[in-house]
Amino acid sequence: MLEHPEVEWSEAMSCRLATRLSRCAFTFSVFMVCGAAAAARAADAEAVTIDTTFIVKTPPVRLDQPARPARASVVLMAGGNGLLSLDATGTMIDSTGNFLIRSADLFLRHGLNVMMADTTPAHPAGIGQGFRLSATHAAELQGFINAALTRWGAPVWVVGTSNGSISTVTAAGFQPALSGLSGVILTSTVTGLAPANQPTFNLYASRITVPTLVVWHKDDHCASSSPAGSAALFAAIPASRKDSRAFAHGHSVATDPCGGFSEHGYAGIEEEVVEHIADFIHGDHRHRDHDD
Repeated sequence: MLEHPEVEWSEAMSCRLATRLSRCAFTFSVFMVCGAAAAARAADAEAVTIDTTFIVKTPPVRLDQPARPARASVVLMAGGNGLLSLDATGTMIDSTGNFLIRSADLFLRHGLNVMMADTTPAHPAGIGQGFRLSATHAAELQGFINAALTRWGAPVWVVGTSNGSISTVTAAGFQPALSGLSGVILTSTVTGLAPANQPTFNLYASRITVPTLVVWHKDDHCASSSPAGSAALFAAIPASRKDSRAFAHGHSVATDPCGGFSEHGYAGIEEEVVEHIADFIHGDHRHRDHDD
């Protein structure tokens, strides 16, 4: 017989309890690791649309390759009149051929959340160049930036093309400065504005201090966005961190030199252009012309 059965029983129970606690600790660790992995997956780059009520919607986006974990966010400002004509699901009806809009999946592939901004319902017919330089539009741009920060909490860059780059210049050069803006990307910028708008555009450009990348195509034949105009714009921007890139080649299929599928819209070289934009945003940029 055991001399102290109560001691043996206590030791046995202690061992069983320790074993159970170890198993629980292991299960909890596995749960935490799996939960962390799920959180990482949830942080993959996401594409959304937004209108001037600042309601964010998530339309379906076709991905040729999986999105990567997001490191920053971009608000895309389309050219022309900026009209996307979002339906009730947030799916675009207009401007789907715009360089930035049709390249949304490429931005996702490079770890960038994408927010595509519409002019509706405030401006159902779209917006002009003068309005893009206005205080009202600056407030709309601030709303887009705020929405991106609220949704993702990652650095926000405003990216514009053609007339959309006028909005981008406003985002970076308006005073008082828009809050939460990490930098801007200007592509195929319309630099030849109407006489009434040119002084304001030039003033805003002279105030840009956030990191800035200016991109153009060497064979852009759109009269209002000449390569020389983009080069002059780059020289006028005082930002301490800035870079420029002149692309070449591609395969234009547009008869309109200002169309989305011309050199103005980087037809055929979208992947190269977006990669360079993403590298600059992520801090991996290198300055060199694309002559290959």
